[in-house]
Amino acid sequence: MKRSIRIIAGDKMKSNEEILIDLKNELVRIGSTRQRDYDLSKKKNKIYSTTICRRLKLSWPELVKQAGLQNLHLNKDG
Repeated sequence: MKRSIRIIAGDKMKSNEEILIDLKNELVRIGSTRQRDYDLSKKKNKIYSTTICRRLKLSWPELVKQAGLQNLHLNKDG
């Protein structure tokens, strides 16, 4: 049985799918899929990229792929 990992954001627990949706929305908002850009531009009460990677047990490129942004060219400088 696969156990769903949940991250607490404020006082609400989020499923993996909700985390990926939030991540995708944030990356589209900032216009970049780079981990550094996410951490520098994240809104208040959002968790750091390293926390997301650790909790979901995925690398940043794998997270971007899971969020459905692997084929989008969002990086600011190329």
